[in-house]
Amino acid sequence: MVLLDSDRFLSELTRLFDATRDKGSVSITQKRVTAASDKKMDVDDDDDDDAEEDGPKHRCLVRARTEKKKISTVVEAKDLLKFHTSLSNILKVSTTTLKRKERTKEKKKGDKKEDQPTPAPQA
Repeated sequence: MVLLDSDRFLSELTRLFDATRDKGSVSITQKRVTAASDKKMDVDDDDDDDAEEDGPKHRCLVRARTEKKKISTVVEAKDLLKFHTSLSNILKVSTTTLKRKERTKEKKKGDKKEDQPTPAPQA
């Protein structure tokens, strides 16, 4: 899995959607990065001592995958609103090829009267 910065991730995500436009799918997952998993990822470990004094850093791990390619990024809490705005714009543009589910009515002509409640007698 390739760990990218957020801008590069969004451009690669656009390419993934273009590659799977005719056939295929893209799965996107998001999850909060905890302190234990943050140590395993080794992302932006500039000042580990300062981070512990200020409190835990809140991050979000975003992954996208197709059948052949996997990409991921870690987004800081302060950049999350900007990232989600860009991600939602990409999703709006890229999901235009979705097909509507065809719904068929299976009621018979004679069943219409049975479905309606009978009127109460007037007193």
